[in-house]
Amino acid sequence: MSERGTSVWLAGVRTLLDQLEATQGAAIESLAIAGCGAITAGGIIHVGGTGHSAIIPLEAFHRAGGLAAMNPLWDPATLPPTGAPQATQLERDPARGRAAVNEAGIKPGELLIVVSQSGINGAPVETATAGAEAGAVVGAFVSLPHSSGLTSRHPSGKTLAEVASIVIDTGVPRGDALLPRPDGSSALAASTMLFTAAWYLFLERLLARLDEAGVETPIWKSSNAPGGDDWNARYFARYSDRIAGLRGEG
Repeated sequence: MSERGTSVWLAGVRTLLDQLEATQGAAIESLAIAGCGAITAGGIIHVGGTGHSAIIPLEAFHRAGGLAAMNPLWDPATLPPTGAPQATQLERDPARGRAAVNEAGIKPGELLIVVSQSGINGAPVETATAGAEAGAVVGAFVSLPHSSGLTSRHPSGKTLAEVASIVIDTGVPRGDALLPRPDGSSALAASTMLFTAAWYLFLERLLARLDEAGVETPIWKSSNAPGGDDWNARYFARYSDRIAGLRGEG
């Protein structure tokens, strides 16, 4: 807390959230149009991320009030709890990103959203590249202040923002953290909050688009609420052939 008793981190996040809403509306709308097209055609939406960015596929998957037609691209080896030094190196490996797309079975016209704070690591850039080659519309959640001016770790030399066709810029500062420390470091990351907000702003616009088109919105109910299991059973039946996590795999 600052001397005034207010949180520097919370104030910073509020500013970034307001900036996201004020500046990224057109890109979020474009993403919603792409998602609506995919679902209207009987397809699904794919969301991938490595490291802590994988929190967003987790939040977006099989979530009460969330989208049933959503496939998370998982690679446990790139998640810090499986071994932080190894995960840090593997999320720089383009082969991990292409393998995630191959396992997802992305079809032409579907939407792929790739999440990465820096947008320079090989795996997320390759996920976007392979997704585009598969015919997906590729969106990115990324911090342009972090990414701009850095050297990509992908062999193409491209960053995630340069590969994606729709870019949502979170505006989170380079290094992610918002609280300056006396030793010159910074603490208290903001990217998770901004990525989560971007996902829900997108989902809100997507549902509005589906409603306008008269398309059923495939939304999960809480399995801990009355009738939830019966409501959700139809979506397990509908999407389990495409989404491994709904079969207890992946």
